[in-house]
Amino acid sequence: MHGLVVTGPSWTVGDFLPEGFEAYVRLPNPFWKIVPAQTETAILHRADSGDISREDAWAKPVPCSAVAEENGLRMTHESRWGQICGPHDGHLAASPDQAWSWAPHECDLDPVMAERLFALLGSETGPRDRCLCGKWEGGSSEWDTDVLLVTRYWNYFVWRTRFRDVAEWLQQPYSYERHLHVPHVVWSADRRWFLATLYSGCSNYLAGSRPLIDTVLASGLEAYEVRLADEAH
Repeated sequence: MHGLVVTGPSWTVGDFLPEGFEAYVRLPNPFWKIVPAQTETAILHRADSGDISREDAWAKPVPCSAVAEENGLRMTHESRWGQICGPHDGHLAASPDQAWSWAPHECDLDPVMAERLFALLGSETGPRDRCLCGKWEGGSSEWDTDVLLVTRYWNYFVWRTRFRDVAEWLQQPYSYERHLHVPHVVWSADRRWFLATLYSGCSNYLAGSRPLIDTVLASGLEAYEVRLADEAH
């Protein structure tokens, strides 16, 4: 498969998103705060789901901007979570009084973000339209495919599916199976947009038309416009 990914310095946005789109945006994964089960937007994180918890726990997403603000800082398109989180012990907050309990997950598109983002992408794609997904070949994928998207640093197993099936998969509650099969790249068959979930990073990146990216930026999702030459996180 050709014409999808740019070449450039290692670990830039251009390592994960293709050139030729009008605009690009970073969607950082949220922090998580342990809360009672009935809390709005709380999601059950099962002990076997691959995240930081060692037992079932309910937690709600906390935007990176809110964590940064608590610490007198500002979240930008280039901020790493460790720069804005305040006192911490590894991936855990140092105190239960902080705005967060767990650091952002790597290689994840959380169900809350997925629901809102794919609703926006659906206006460009339609629920019946086909899209393509890719799973990094080193990510223990069990997808039955011999089609590869080859880039300079990452090779992906690729398969074709329905847009609504991908959206439904990513919107389901956390589980080990969901964690194992989060696609690392998704794009519409007509290449109107391209979404990358970083395997070794805590962000998602979206390429699309200027109107689509403007819609995402105005949607209430935590999103920051980026360029292909910017460092990926």
